[in-house]
Amino acid sequence: MGCIHSKGAKDDKHRKKKCKDKASAMQLVTPLPSQDDKISYRVEKLGNGAAEWPSWLASVAGEAVKGWKPRRAESFEKLEKIGEGTYSSVYKAHDLETGKIVAMKKVRFANMDPESVRFMAREIIILRKLDHPNVMKLEGIVASRTSRSLYLVFEYMEHDLAGLAATPGMSFTEPQIKCYMQQLLRGLKHCHSRGVLHRDIKGSNLLIDNNGVLKIADFGLATFFQANSKQQLTSRVVTLWYRAPELLLGATEYGVGVDLWNVGCILAELFAGKPIMPGRTEVEQMHKIFKLCGSPSEEYWQKAKLPHATSFKPQKPYKCRIAGTFRNFPPSALSLVEQLLSMEPENRGTAASALKSQFFKTEPLPCDPSSLPKYPPSKELDIKHRDDEARRKRAETIKGRGPASVRRGSRDFKAVPIPEFIAEGQSNGEADSTGNNGEFSTHKLQATNGSLKKDDRASNKDSASGYAPRNKKIQYSGPMMPAGGNIEDMLKEHERQIQQAVRKARHEK
Repeated sequence: MGCIHSKGAKDDKHRKKKCKDKASAMQLVTPLPSQDDKISYRVEKLGNGAAEWPSWLASVAGEAVKGWKPRRAESFEKLEKIGEGTYSSVYKAHDLETGKIVAMKKVRFANMDPESVRFMAREIIILRKLDHPNVMKLEGIVASRTSRSLYLVFEYMEHDLAGLAATPGMSFTEPQIKCYMQQLLRGLKHCHSRGVLHRDIKGSNLLIDNNGVLKIADFGLATFFQANSKQQLTSRVVTLWYRAPELLLGATEYGVGVDLWNVGCILAELFAGKPIMPGRTEVEQMHKIFKLCGSPSEEYWQKAKLPHATSFKPQKPYKCRIAGTFRNFPPSALSLVEQLLSMEPENRGTAASALKSQFFKTEPLPCDPSSLPKYPPSKELDIKHRDDEARRKRAETIKGRGPASVRRGSRDFKAVPIPEFIAEGQSNGEADSTGNNGEFSTHKLQATNGSLKKDDRASNKDSASGYAPRNKKIQYSGPMMPAGGNIEDMLKEHERQIQQAVRKARHEK
């Protein structure tokens, strides 16, 4: 009984033969648990009886694995880690049965709470429901011999859009941007047609292979929805920089508009060469949205009746400044950005209508994916490692200058803004795809959310100041603004706290 092999293991032929000889006798189930563990580890048989799964998975998430055969851990060889999150890691691996290179997402459960397993099952069910060239396809599942992990097997993709865009010297042409956006919208159109909201569209979740094909990945925050029915959903989704205003205002009834807002942010980001609204807290994010996109109409405020409307509604209305801010964008691109970043969700249209926009019909037309340049493998994790190394070298350089360098003040001090924020917990009692109504705590959400990369974990370190000094990290949870507050007053206080944190960090150095 072996686990997934690591690169550099002993003779490959001997290993394959050994795995083959034991295959008939081996079952991927966990050894008997301790007496205080209430879960039975007998093997459940599903469907026609050919597929055998551990009961900790089958008893809670039988629908997710029904009709599928479990893959054997011994049939994969790990090559290298290519991604890491709070409760999951992604590996590049060699499928010894097919000879293909694959990606294996290992999900670790903090405990065997059935609710955590059930939440993971929703992602599996959604992935099995989707089938499109621009959506990542789940190819298999490995239920580990240990009870606290599960492997999801996907095709291997060499890049993600965030990693490519952050590569030094990288600049996409207009035909290339159109090519990527067209593929994104086609994949999103398919998701919406199957009743699926992704709810976390961002560059690191858009994977690209060496043939230029883009695929939407990471459905850890995705959910099923019905377009014409009122359905209570959680507003605590989507990475902060890409979060739609209605979510920041606490909306629990929403639709495809939240995904289309993400698309608008990404489109503008590709042309601008950087994120367009990098807020550090919910207060600052809402303010950035108002400054760029304008504030909603008075009719919207009255009609929407959103939970945080009183707190966030500005005293004076803001005008939309998208056209002025992005005046160098091609006109057709600017028009689509304005539509997708409409403050009122119904004005954003649909993925299908965006695909019909003049942006994709105006010269230069989208290039063919196969004509895209071949890039060295580049993922968000690679960029993070490079940035961490650069920060380490800067710190060593500053340290070598001695105390005088600290006394010089802000020239040698650079606070690092928190890039992303994933709110803690889900407070709206959203029903998952298995019919379970209830709240999911932070660790349960993260246990099943592959989108929570390692740097997303760092984003939970948001302080009231928006900065996280390395030696004293302040946890942030929930809205920054008390009910009845005013956004202008809060922003003044917000800025004061930022300056206080900067002064304190300098002093501690």
